[in-house]
Amino acid sequence: MSEIKFYQKRSFIKFTEIALFALTFFAVLYANYMVFLVVPNERVMGAVQRIFYFHVGCAIATYIAVALLFLAALGHFANRNPFWDILLVAAAEVALVFCLIVMTTGMIWGHSAWNTWFRWEPRLVSFLILLLILIAINLLRWFGDKDKVANHTAAFSILAAINVPLVVYSVKFLPQTAQLHPQVVQERGLRDPSFTKAMLITIIAMILLQFLLVWVRSRLELLKRRS
Repeated sequence: MSEIKFYQKRSFIKFTEIALFALTFFAVLYANYMVFLVVPNERVMGAVQRIFYFHVGCAIATYIAVALLFLAALGHFANRNPFWDILLVAAAEVALVFCLIVMTTGMIWGHSAWNTWFRWEPRLVSFLILLLILIAINLLRWFGDKDKVANHTAAFSILAAINVPLVVYSVKFLPQTAQLHPQVVQERGLRDPSFTKAMLITIIAMILLQFLLVWVRSRLELLKRRS
């Protein structure tokens, strides 16, 4: 009976992997179609505005990955189950990848729009702090004390999660005229229906991609620890 349950569980996991991969593949494909073939060039910024969709989508995916980090950190401190440490490893790496994409695309966009790569304004600085925390988490995982690395990375994960609301609401600290970072979504700047649709599709695609990468990285970490 237990053997039957084991194979049923394996079948469910395999089905979940295939379904998540297929859904993510088509979502990313559709997002690229919308961004590069459907959405018209923005009147002021032109073609470079298309980077905006991936910039925002990856930012939200980063926040969700950090939320998984926070959940894994709490779970780790609660019962020390190896599952939580595996999730810490996976979510930390994926969050760092998406965070780097957000920072890079934001700098490209900022340079094209305002001829500057970076400015010390609240959102950019708070997001840079988030990036540095995620780098620290991964460096600890690679070079830290093996007996203490789980506790240390969990503590830094909680710090990263605390920083996310600061990133989100930091645009309220200064008036719009005093900062580079635009509040396009908050101010309902996406007036063309195709802009809004492309934004939603890209956000969904990036979130699905984030979950897929966390899933795959978790499975790889599990296999690594079993070998």
